[in-house]
Amino acid sequence: MANLELPFRGDQFSFALNCKGPEDKDVDIDLSAVVFDREGNILDTVHPHKPSALEFALVSNRDKDCWLEGTQDLPGDDVIHVLPKKLDPAAEVIALVVSAPHKTGRANDLSCSSLLELVVSYQSEGEHGELTNHKKADLKPYVSEPHPDGAQHGLGNGQQSMLAALVYLDKPGWTVHEDRSTYNADSYGALVPDLKAAIMRIKAAKGVDLDACRAIEAAGGVDATEVATFTRAGDDRSLAELAGVRRSPPLAEAAGEDGAAAAVPQPTKLRIDVGWSVWKKPKVEGEEDDGDGEPEGTEPDFMLVFYDTSGAEVQQVSSSNTEADGVKVGREFDEEPEPEPEAEAEEGEGEGGGEDGEGGEGGGTEVAPPLAPAEDPYAFTLRHEVFVDLAALPKTVHTAVLIVTNFAGAGLASMRHMRARVYDVSAGEDSSSQKAPTSTPRELADYGIVSKYQADVSVTMVALLKLYKEYSDSAFSLWAASGTQSVAEFVADAEAVKAALKKYQEGYKAFKAEEARLTAAAEDAGDELAYEVRAGAWRLSVPSLMMPGESLEDAEHDVKNLTSYDGPLASREARTCPAARVTYAPKELPEGQEPQTTVDTFFGGYANDVKSGPGVYLFANGAAYVGMFAGGKREGLGCMILPDGGLYEGYLVADKFDGQGQYSYPDGSKYTGMWAGGKKHGPGVFWDTVRGCLRGSWVNGVLKGAATYDQPAVRFEGEFVAGGAAGAFPYTIVF
Repeated sequence: MANLELPFRGDQFSFALNCKGPEDKDVDIDLSAVVFDREGNILDTVHPHKPSALEFALVSNRDKDCWLEGTQDLPGDDVIHVLPKKLDPAAEVIALVVSAPHKTGRANDLSCSSLLELVVSYQSEGEHGELTNHKKADLKPYVSEPHPDGAQHGLGNGQQSMLAALVYLDKPGWTVHEDRSTYNADSYGALVPDLKAAIMRIKAAKGVDLDACRAIEAAGGVDATEVATFTRAGDDRSLAELAGVRRSPPLAEAAGEDGAAAAVPQPTKLRIDVGWSVWKKPKVEGEEDDGDGEPEGTEPDFMLVFYDTSGAEVQQVSSSNTEADGVKVGREFDEEPEPEPEAEAEEGEGEGGGEDGEGGEGGGTEVAPPLAPAEDPYAFTLRHEVFVDLAALPKTVHTAVLIVTNFAGAGLASMRHMRARVYDVSAGEDSSSQKAPTSTPRELADYGIVSKYQADVSVTMVALLKLYKEYSDSAFSLWAASGTQSVAEFVADAEAVKAALKKYQEGYKAFKAEEARLTAAAEDAGDELAYEVRAGAWRLSVPSLMMPGESLEDAEHDVKNLTSYDGPLASREARTCPAARVTYAPKELPEGQEPQTTVDTFFGGYANDVKSGPGVYLFANGAAYVGMFAGGKREGLGCMILPDGGLYEGYLVADKFDGQGQYSYPDGSKYTGMWAGGKKHGPGVFWDTVRGCLRGSWVNGVLKGAATYDQPAVRFEGEFVAGGAAGAFPYTIVF
């Protein structure tokens, strides 16, 4: 692979990713830079949610406010600039990773873009002016074929990430080494062992003996289980998937009795670390204040709010309300930790003491104290630890939302960094012990927001993370089981849809029967059913939703969306997404009637806040529809199964059967013909259960006018009124 030696006296070199052709509006691809030090460890990163690294020696075009003076801008969809003279001396390798994040319900991989190129820009030797040299590299040929390991989620061709280049420091300057290795993981976070292996390949292929290579070898080689947690806004994954990234073979690949790989178990206990930092109050000339305090109106807090399927709050915890069913904030300590004793000054080290040249009267040069390190805007400042026992939560809990707030007046304008980390502590760590857990907690997610100083003060809340249950009988689960690439592809396969709907209804009836049996058994024992019968898995998503208001009640509309909708959200704006997941609140029932334990769910297209395009809708009563929607209604070609097992295939208008369609009755009879307003209307054919065929015309669901009825041995002809024969009705017996 080709190498490009960059001028060692240059002030800047830049890497621009161009990935959007005119037809690629929905393509989501980004560029990350992972900096390795001379010990072979990650020193810092630049990625979509972290636009600078190493005290702004690396910056991206996502936030130009953090650029150092003299940083030159360049065009590109995602651009990272490097100022080599400002880099930490420990930095030795920069890995440039191009990634396409997984998207729920649709393919999004590197092959989806019509354009994929990396441009390296640098100054000429001896120049300190414009970046006049530009070397383009077409990356498309490397991602056009399916990845050998397949797609992790079954969507697209599996080409989710590429190590486009390694930039390494080999005296006297930096060299760009083309790599082009591709992976089916969708971020650098799951590729740390692969990136280190690529660094080792430089030594083998180019004979470059980097310090990082020697350090990796000295450590026994590449650790295949190493992960650098990276969570994007919009991510939505099951906890089991997050726990399974780069798991060691005994955990992730152990074969079961049938020889199949054992699934990674879903975490049962979580620790959520919540942190934030605030902007320092600026110094005002002429005032005594040194400008180091918090701005006025700054009283940040957090809340973890739990909701049921209707969107009603079940419980919440915060800094002032630290305990609820299955949840606890903070740790309990038996005793306050004793402060470490201050070190006593030894002889000759006190004030006025010391040997010649060390501060005594003997003179010598005074040693200046070290410079204070620059404040890292991304440093995690832990404020609270929240322990969640998923199994101990109230059984009505469906969703939990983590929200950081500042209702004191300044809103998020005074907040600098808000961040949350989620750990799997199923191995035993909990809030009642300050001892180390029985095993190292596995980090599942790490997401933060860096806020602009003096941003909109009306924004007072940000929903960082969301936990929710995805049930096995949801609309999303029905689509996912189809194995298709999109909802549109599923809708187009009529036979697959019919089979899926029938299987769903069989499962629904089995669930209701089991639920009734267990409920009756609990009542006979004088108790209530204390757990959910429905099978479900917890998922974690990143809504990253900014909300205004003086309290959570002021954000009622946004909270309703958070608890019922999974897709891109913006405060008080209409929802639009090609593959949204929606849970609808249970319908109000007459007094005395038992509430439904299931709810309506939808998976498919949303536009301007209503269902639009192909979608899957499952009803709480066991009915289900797969087909087209328009204006929030079932409209167009679709397939629907009714609670009694009746199956309709055909066209609908405004939720009603309308146009050409076929209805198969539970008893085996069938009607094919025209419909209007949900009723048979127009010419049609009805087959009964005794092989009879009735041909005629229906009006508002009633057979009317001339019609014929045929059986293998009998034929009737005549007029029908109100569905019955009228007048003379000749028939023919066939021998």
